[in-house]
Amino acid sequence: MASTAPLTNDTGAPGAPAETAVLTRVGDPNRPGMRLGRTLFKLVYGSDPHPSDGQMAEIRRQMCAGDPLADAVVAMYAELPAGQGRQLLDQALTQGIDSIDNPPTALRDLFAHIDHEPVWLDRDKLNLACDVSHRVGLAGELVLRNLSLMGGYMGAAAAKPLVFTAQLDRRTAGRLVETSKFWIDVTTRGGLERHADGFRSAVRVRLMHAQVRAMLRQSDKWDPGWGAPINQWDAMATILEFSSIFLTGLRAIGYLFSKQEREAVIHLWRYVGYLMGVDERLLPASEADSMRALYHVTATICEPDEDTRRLGQALAHATWQFADDSFFSQRLARLEYNLRVGYTRYVLGDEAGDRLGLPRTLAKYAWPAQIPLRVGAELVRIGVPGLNRALVSLGQRARQKQFPQQVQRHRADTSFTPVTRLAR
Repeated sequence: MASTAPLTNDTGAPGAPAETAVLTRVGDPNRPGMRLGRTLFKLVYGSDPHPSDGQMAEIRRQMCAGDPLADAVVAMYAELPAGQGRQLLDQALTQGIDSIDNPPTALRDLFAHIDHEPVWLDRDKLNLACDVSHRVGLAGELVLRNLSLMGGYMGAAAAKPLVFTAQLDRRTAGRLVETSKFWIDVTTRGGLERHADGFRSAVRVRLMHAQVRAMLRQSDKWDPGWGAPINQWDAMATILEFSSIFLTGLRAIGYLFSKQEREAVIHLWRYVGYLMGVDERLLPASEADSMRALYHVTATICEPDEDTRRLGQALAHATWQFADDSFFSQRLARLEYNLRVGYTRYVLGDEAGDRLGLPRTLAKYAWPAQIPLRVGAELVRIGVPGLNRALVSLGQRARQKQFPQQVQRHRADTSFTPVTRLAR
């Protein structure tokens, strides 16, 4: 039977004035610290990124909006015997929604959305973005962990779901491995095809977020001033962490990307965001859109708090969770820790590093110092035929070799099953 569900994930009613009125998490876009970024944006992109009153109202609304299609599926789970809802989801993912006799309306509506392929989807861009993502090798993981994640902690309200579920302070290494699984799946060529691992992982993470959102909404410890848990605005910001922030962090240490490559990465994460239930109206369609969205996220970010420090320190110390007890491994872990902390302080600044509880280190200066060498290596890559492809293959093989070992060692859950109880 055909579904009457909309083909866009319109957030609809959530975020009405009564909900946005209680928000305490919205930063002041007119604060002095935004002046430099605003000026640089005008110089680079030729327009003023400062949010208008209408845009600020929309940002507030999206901070209070969930994911109606996924939230309805989670509500459906509660009406079925334990585990049956997830079984239906997995069957629809692997065999298609039509393989289920008389599927629940909520599930049918969700799959009407994800099975609808957007007219803007460009597979050549997806493939190029996958190659770019793997070409940078372990530097990509450095940026995602020590810039994207660390930077996300600076917005205390957005990080609260991680604190309530203890996902990045009590089981940091396992959570990082699970995130790596998601990233590998969606950045593998062909991974976002309908029955591929990346497509399934994106949808499973979407439902995991919806289940956590439902738990937090029912908790009397969730502050409405933080907005909706894992709301639309924070979900869009997460897409930026994997795309424009990822690219920015790599360019800050000398990696070179063509405009075509940068646009491809933005495009890939636009589609991942679509599958994960981010409102299409929020998803950047170009590099310029993405940087404007990043400016808006930065302009409206709330102040860090003590949880920011807890999460930052836990993430920094995760380095030792990946080392063994041997003297050599521990010494390497110490070196890696200092370099990672130095990178965070280099890209985010010392004020942010202090708020994250990270020690000051001279390793911060190692990163700008190596830029000439990195740029030189990048120019060689660009000039030597076949070298780019070789680096892509090398990055892919390194991930394929390391990942299974990490999953086994840290007992990571790569099926994206949500927690069953809150830690706070």
